[in-house]
Amino acid sequence: MSWQILIEFLGLLPMFIVVGLMTWQKRRIEADDRREAITTDLRNHPGASLQAERDKIYELQMDRMVAAIVIGLLAAMTIVARRVKEDLSTWGWLDSLFLLVILGAGIYYGRKVMADMPQSRRLKQAIRAEQATAQELAASLAGDNRIIHDIEAKDFNIDHVVITPAGIFAVETKSRLKPPAGNGSPKVKYDGKGLDFGGWKEIKPIDQADRQARWLANYLRESTGEAFPVTAVLALPGWYVERTAPITPNMVQVINPKNSGWLLLPEKKLPRLEPKAIQRAAFALEKLAQARAE
Repeated sequence: MSWQILIEFLGLLPMFIVVGLMTWQKRRIEADDRREAITTDLRNHPGASLQAERDKIYELQMDRMVAAIVIGLLAAMTIVARRVKEDLSTWGWLDSLFLLVILGAGIYYGRKVMADMPQSRRLKQAIRAEQATAQELAASLAGDNRIIHDIEAKDFNIDHVVITPAGIFAVETKSRLKPPAGNGSPKVKYDGKGLDFGGWKEIKPIDQADRQARWLANYLRESTGEAFPVTAVLALPGWYVERTAPITPNMVQVINPKNSGWLLLPEKKLPRLEPKAIQRAAFALEKLAQARAE
């Protein structure tokens, strides 16, 4: 290896040191055979799939930034190295000082990262413990009611499934920006077929909510052998929903989630779900909402 190649890679030495120390520390942590005390099967929290997608985009952005920096650094070092003579007689005390700085920076930041890794593990365990506690408390306080978040289907997610004596509700949530201040209140008109936000109209959210509810009903029938009626619900947080036509129970229900108390009150003509039926339906769905281990 020529001295020219060595000089080109000196600038990357801290990164190699940090990565090496991180890998070594990770193996040390993984060698700890103590078991986690949590026995609760954690389920997805609201918006888990969206958060994972957002985190993936953020990590991709960071990877691209690091790649741009490394490529720029390599290019700059190559340009400089092409103009540096391979004569070590020119090596002076200042060069030795720079080399020590490079090695010191790599070791310093590598040790910082190593020190943070056990704390990161403890925080992860603490978060999982709090999630388990909250999940168990919610189940205890809910009585015959169940709410399961972020259910994973084949190629889509159902944001929320609410199971109550009043029935089973597949809830799809959509976020829409309000009009500018002074342009009226955020009101959407719903006629059973589409949404009219005033400045634009949409039908896809209605079709999506209906399609997901039908999928859920089919899944429950295949999983439990029982026919559970599933109501499609579209939630529009922050919007006042004005119904411009009669909306029957078998149509998509568009709501502001603040006005969702009717989910607990069954229509007199509809049969109530018994507690055991609620448990069977919840059990069939909970495995689709198991949180992935990070």
